[in-house]
Amino acid sequence: MKEVTAALRAARRIALVSHRDPDPDTIGSALALGLGLESMGKRVSWHCADPVPEQQRFLHGSERFTQDPPPAAVDLVVTVDFGSVDRAKFALPAGPKLVNIDHHASNDNFGTTNLVDVTAAASAELVSRVVDALGVKWTPEMATAALVGIMTDTGSFQFPSTDARALDRAARLREAGADLQAITYNIFRNKRFEALKLWGFAFSRLVRDEDGQLVWTELRAGDIERAGARDEDVSGLVEQIARSSGMRVALLFNEQEGVIKVSCRTSQWEPSVDAAALMANFGGGGHVRAAGAVVPGDLEAVRNLVLQNALAALQRARARTAVSA
Repeated sequence: MKEVTAALRAARRIALVSHRDPDPDTIGSALALGLGLESMGKRVSWHCADPVPEQQRFLHGSERFTQDPPPAAVDLVVTVDFGSVDRAKFALPAGPKLVNIDHHASNDNFGTTNLVDVTAAASAELVSRVVDALGVKWTPEMATAALVGIMTDTGSFQFPSTDARALDRAARLREAGADLQAITYNIFRNKRFEALKLWGFAFSRLVRDEDGQLVWTELRAGDIERAGARDEDVSGLVEQIARSSGMRVALLFNEQEGVIKVSCRTSQWEPSVDAAALMANFGGGGHVRAAGAVVPGDLEAVRNLVLQNALAALQRARARTAVSA
């Protein structure tokens, strides 16, 4: 923490980078930290290779994100909420120092300085600690940005990663003026009609294997266009698939040009599978309960290979459970 705050205090121009296909944790973390740094007199820019999704644009400052990479002239680059540099999607400048703030177990410590806490429920919770360490006063806009990251990465405080630190931080952010109703409406209760149509395609193809412990579905090429949807409308779908009763492994295969995006969610209940370890077999990563990978190839081949690996992981988990029983 001391190295991170020292680097932030020493820098005059700071570029904050969120990961590709941005979720509320990466956007909220960048906004909370960046707005705080601006209050210290820093010159801040925000960068994300993909546009900020519509549901997140209610956050103050979200319009300031650019899809361009950070310029080489900045003093410091800060990445938030991703575990490897390729998740930026664009090249980061080689000259400036790099601070890496993240909570993914697959983080490879790619920064000059790394603040990686895999026990943190969200990167926004980590960023909140940084803001406090800098002595910055919280504004309602900053608090809302941080709270949206914590709420989404804990599944509204339902995921096993929810701990006392996350709950305490959420309470403090509410006291600082975080707009809970704006978060609830924009993130959880306002789904585009076209997104619902797209989700319908996936639900119509839902498959249960292994007595319901393995649940999977797919989005095929052209589905997004047929629904009149956007790429960002896929967000949140895998969590719905994972609601299936008895689920231990849930998989969503999203066919794109030349690659298949695989999203994985797993249950803490035995037989329990490590989602990050499963996705690591395909060059991906993430958390124990939520992970993903982008796999080159056609849909059928990738799906069959991933399902074989998921089945093998389930069988190993069953064997461990039987031994410990």
